[in-house]
Amino acid sequence: MYTRAFVEFLGTALLVGAFAFTQSPILVVAALAIALGFGGKVSGGHFNPAITAWALAKGTIGVQRAMSYFVAQFGAAILVFMLSSIISV
Repeated sequence: MYTRAFVEFLGTALLVGAFAFTQSPILVVAALAIALGFGGKVSGGHFNPAITAWALAKGTIGVQRAMSYFVAQFGAAILVFMLSSIISV
């Protein structure tokens, strides 16, 4: 369970970091492709709370896994945006 959530954390951090630091659509898509390539088979490759909510509503994943993914995804996004605000100053 923790491994999957950690992979979601790393993939989300990579995706949000690509957007926060580059804002280049090509690099954001490349970051998503890299995250899916490395972590897609471990966690399912959600990397976005909307995808996790959809999988929960569909019944593909359970509530416990969805909650761990939500915490990992929001934690990664908050961490990366905090870092980007510190670095850009």
